[in-house]
Amino acid sequence: MHEELDVDEAKIIKGLRVRDEMAFSNAITCYSRLLWVVASRHLSKAEGFTEHDIEECIADVFFDLWQNIERYDPEKGSLKSYLCTLASRKAISRYRRAAQTKVVSFEDLKQGEEPSFEEVLDVDEYSDLYSAIEHLPEPTREIIIRRYFYNERPATIAARMQLPKKEVENRLYRAKKSLSCSLSDRYKEAL
Repeated sequence: MHEELDVDEAKIIKGLRVRDEMAFSNAITCYSRLLWVVASRHLSKAEGFTEHDIEECIADVFFDLWQNIERYDPEKGSLKSYLCTLASRKAISRYRRAAQTKVVSFEDLKQGEEPSFEEVLDVDEYSDLYSAIEHLPEPTREIIIRRYFYNERPATIAARMQLPKKEVENRLYRAKKSLSCSLSDRYKEAL
């Protein structure tokens, strides 16, 4: 169950679809701060990243929105959720490109410094994971994204999506099992 679009978001979407620059400006005004939080969650962990990198990431999100508004499907969620997902993807992609050159040494691991999720997966594995998540049905996909990309707790997800907490937990369990099988089958085929 998705929340109804509020009047302002509906106007923004309608304006974007007809290339109204005022609607684009309103989208930037409404969502920039939120996208900053989403992008910085990923990029602030990376060595050498600055506020300028976060600004570029957000600019990429808005550029993509302007160029590809037809990719947004209101049936799959709000514009706000779509932009947050896009910002997360772009930030993770930037972070991964930077992390590719970083080597996690065995000495670092012995000292208790665990590598992050992004550092452990290589680019192909991460791409496969993201692709598998994109193919999950709704609302399972949104639940997985909220839980593992935004670190929301099942109770929070249940409240925001107006679902029973038990259903959220069950969907998380089944989705993890499904993703595990799907990804292990891909890598078996590659061997």
